[in-house]
Amino acid sequence: MSAIQARPLPKWRLFSRAAGIGARVAKHWIRFWVGWVLLWVRRAGRARRRAWLGRVVVDLFRELGATFIKVGQIMSTRPDLIPEYLSIALSELQDHVGPFPFEEVVRTVEGDFGRPLASLYAEFSPVPLASASVSQVHKARLTDGRIVAVKVRRPEVVALCTFDLAVMRQGARLLGVVPSIATLEPLATVEEFGRAIFAQLDFRIEASNNRRFRQNFANHPEVVFPELVEALSSERVLTMSFIEGTKVLSTPVTRSDPKRVARLGLSTLMKMIFEDGFVHADLHPGNIFITPDDKLALLDLGLVGVLDEPHRKAFSRFFAAWARRDGDAMAHIMYSLSETANKPRDPEAFERYRAAIIEFVGRYWGYRLGQVQVGKVLLDMLGILRRHRVRVNPSFTIVNIAIAVTEGIGKQLDPDLDLMSEALPFFMAHPVESGHQGP
Repeated sequence: MSAIQARPLPKWRLFSRAAGIGARVAKHWIRFWVGWVLLWVRRAGRARRRAWLGRVVVDLFRELGATFIKVGQIMSTRPDLIPEYLSIALSELQDHVGPFPFEEVVRTVEGDFGRPLASLYAEFSPVPLASASVSQVHKARLTDGRIVAVKVRRPEVVALCTFDLAVMRQGARLLGVVPSIATLEPLATVEEFGRAIFAQLDFRIEASNNRRFRQNFANHPEVVFPELVEALSSERVLTMSFIEGTKVLSTPVTRSDPKRVARLGLSTLMKMIFEDGFVHADLHPGNIFITPDDKLALLDLGLVGVLDEPHRKAFSRFFAAWARRDGDAMAHIMYSLSETANKPRDPEAFERYRAAIIEFVGRYWGYRLGQVQVGKVLLDMLGILRRHRVRVNPSFTIVNIAIAVTEGIGKQLDPDLDLMSEALPFFMAHPVESGHQGP
C-alpha cells in the first residue's frame, strides 16, 4: 500500500500554525502555574493539583486541534506510559468539531473517483451525520437503492498532522534530555502515536481492517460490520452500508435482552483476542450498536491491535496465571511481552518490579474470580509497569484497554457479568506451564 498522498501546506500556513502552537502552549503554561500556586496557597492536596494539570492539558490539546486531540485520545489509552490522573483526564477529549464545507466533500469525492457526485450516488445529504477532527460522515443512497454512510477525510488534515507531529518530535527531543523523562523514551512514544494517527487517516487501512473482521466473523451471524462498497472507497473516502441500530448502552430501552448483549459483546472480544489476534481498538459505546434484528454491530474500524500466535499464547497464559493468582508468572509474562525484554536487564530493578506485581496480586487472595473487576486489575497493573519503566508492546496495552472498556459496558448492562467465567474456555486453551514464563 502506497504512502498517504497530501499537498504540502503553504509556508505562511506553516508559520501561522507554528506561531499558534507556541502561543497556546505559553498561555496554558502560565495558566497552569498561576492555578498551581493558588492551589498551593490554599493548601489543596496533591489530588487537586494533579486534577488541575489534567484539566490544563485537556484544554490545551482541545485548542490545538486535530492532531493533538487524536494524540490525547491515544494517550488516554496508555496508562502504562502516563500517570493515571492524566489518562483519566484525557479520556474526556472528544473530537466533535464543526463540519467542513460541503463543497470540499464534493471536491474530494469527485477527485478520487473522476466522476460527478450525482453520477456516483443517487442522493447525498449535504448535512453530515457526524463531524470529527479528521473526517465527517454523510448519509447517501446508491443508484441501486442501497442506503450508505460515506466517510470523507478533512481537507489538508494529513499535511496538518505531518507538521504537528514534527513539532511534537522536536518537543520530545527537548524533553529527552531530562534524565527522569528520558527513561520514558518520549521520542519513541511520539513516533508510536504518529503511526496510530496515520493509520486512521488512510481509509484504505480501515477498509482492509473491515475485510478482515468480516472474514473472521463470517460464521458468527450475530456479529456484523458495515459492508464496504469497494468501487466507492479510496484513501480519502469510505462508502459503507448504513447500519440502523441503537447504541449499546441504550439496550435496556429496546426489546433486546441486556444480559445477552453483555455476554455477546464479551465473547466477541474474547474471540478477537484469543482466536483471531485481531482486536478492535476503539470499542467505546458510540461504536457498538444493537440492530433491529438483535445483532451486535461494530463500527469505526480504523484502529486495531494485532497479536501474533506467540503473543496470543502468552496472553492466554497471563490470564490463566491471574486465575491462579500466580503473580510471579504474571510478572515474567508481562516482562517477556515488553520492549524492555530486548535490553540488558538490571536484576535489582527487575526484582522490585516482580515483587510489586506479586504484592499487587496478593491483595486479591480470598476473592472469588467473579468478585473482581478484571478490567480495573489490568489498568492498575499497567500503572505498575509504568512506574517500573517496563514498556510493553502497544498491542498488549490495546487489548487490556479493550477488555476494561468492554467489561465496563457489560457490567452496566448486566451487573452480574463475570468476565473470567465467560473467558475461561478461551484462555484455558493455553494453560500456564510449570515455572515462570519469559526470561
